[in-house]
Amino acid sequence: MCKEILIDVHEMQPPEPMDVVMKGLDNLNQGEYIKMIHRMQPHPLYDVLLDNGFRYKVTNGEYGFDIYIWFAKDKKTGEFVKSQI
Repeated sequence: MCKEILIDVHEMQPPEPMDVVMKGLDNLNQGEYIKMIHRMQPHPLYDVLLDNGFRYKVTNGEYGFDIYIWFAKDKKTGEFVKSQI
């Protein structure tokens, strides 16, 4: 089973959400994924993720959007995340 790292930034003001998620990405390990809760879609983050070897999936959430982030090379975690949402 994969481990979820929850990062709730829905009450934060920019640029704090980007800072928080970037720190989370620095600490992410194989077999883990981030679930980021955000009140809006952080479009600048998406290019950063793709350019740095991550993949993501966005769904509608209770507070706006739930953004799931994992390593692109971690196929098992990517499949797990997609099966859970």
